[in-house]
Amino acid sequence: MEYSAFGEGGQAGFLFRKSSAHVIIVPVLHARMHGGRREVIMGKRGRRLTGCWIVLVLLVLACGCTQDGEQSALFRDDFENPRSGWGADQRERFERGYQDGEYLINLYGPRWFAWAHPGRKYGDVSVEVDAYLASGSQDNHFGVLCRHVDTGNFYYFAISADGCYAIFKRVDGGDLEVLTGDRIGMSPSPAIRTGGQTNHILAACQGNELSLYVNGELLEAVTDDTYTQGDVGIGAGSGPEGDVMVRFDNFLVSGP
Repeated sequence: MEYSAFGEGGQAGFLFRKSSAHVIIVPVLHARMHGGRREVIMGKRGRRLTGCWIVLVLLVLACGCTQDGEQSALFRDDFENPRSGWGADQRERFERGYQDGEYLINLYGPRWFAWAHPGRKYGDVSVEVDAYLASGSQDNHFGVLCRHVDTGNFYYFAISADGCYAIFKRVDGGDLEVLTGDRIGMSPSPAIRTGGQTNHILAACQGNELSLYVNGELLEAVTDDTYTQGDVGIGAGSGPEGDVMVRFDNFLVSGP
């Protein structure tokens, strides 16, 4: 299937064909749119700690571990606040924005791809989200972005509601390049819940290694050093039938 694309704040366009888990992409058009380690040193003074002191020390250590875990979360959003930075837009062929504590991308037109990003910049991160097909054809794709330099340069980690996946790269507004499988198209995986079921998607961008996890299972890891930092995001695309709504929740960016 073919896809035209819009990204927030710039130009994007490509033709995207998906057929029985195979994707071929060629240029088509351009359209404007808008933790560190903690060490605890305890000196000895020639006496034993009493039971109370032992309890106190354990509590301090427990608190320290909790704080370190929290520090690894760089950004999180449950989409309850419509001013959290993702914006909203409505066009003839698509709509995106906050609704009922989730973020939706609703694609009215066929072969359309839209994405959103909160305007941040990271290097090595993991990006995760809960996503599901709320309505429409299962011939679609949706997922997360990392190292989004601009609308023409990013990595995109996608699954489809009919059980396929791929890691894509886009360079200088050109074709989407498939980095996984046989590098031709999307690959099937039984780890992906089909239909309207919720999938937990996690993309790990660590150095030149890009890994896609779905529902806690590693689907594939590849190496690519084109991008080292950039924004994060979410995206969705429709098939030839159009009319696809994907909803996202519990977005999380964490450090290495």
